[in-house]
Amino acid sequence: MRSLLITLAILVAGCPGGGSRDPVAPSAVTPKEVVTAVKATIEQWRQGYEVRSVETLAKLYAHDLDVVVVQEGSTMIGWSSVEAYLKDRIARAGQIHIRLKDIQIIALGLEAASATATMTRELTDGTTTVTENGTLSLVVRRTADGWVISSEHYSYKRP
Repeated sequence: MRSLLITLAILVAGCPGGGSRDPVAPSAVTPKEVVTAVKATIEQWRQGYEVRSVETLAKLYAHDLDVVVVQEGSTMIGWSSVEAYLKDRIARAGQIHIRLKDIQIIALGLEAASATATMTRELTDGTTTVTENGTLSLVVRRTADGWVISSEHYSYKRP
């Protein structure tokens, strides 16, 4: 009977509305070194776009069949598709400016993490500037060479 009561207390504490009313902040459960490493990868990604370097960006993505990028309603699956997308995106833009705010990193086990941020991206082709405001979501995983992007999704409202 006692073990039943203990089990019930544990289950109630883990249910929404049970136990503590305050959720645990992601940064409290995600190791600081993971947050630091993933934020550094995201900053390299931002800078890679701003200097329009496919080579810099290529180092930040997984080069396998499982890498996925979703942009503007289009899905690229596999490194060859992602690489072609990056080359085309960089070639079409004269300038790219990216601002990120509210970056949240959440560990997904020991070797992966998710990241979300509010992103403002300005793309200029020399004549026209398009400004997009939306949400960036990344899934990154740890490799022997550092953290790489396995999944990227950017959603924004069209004006």
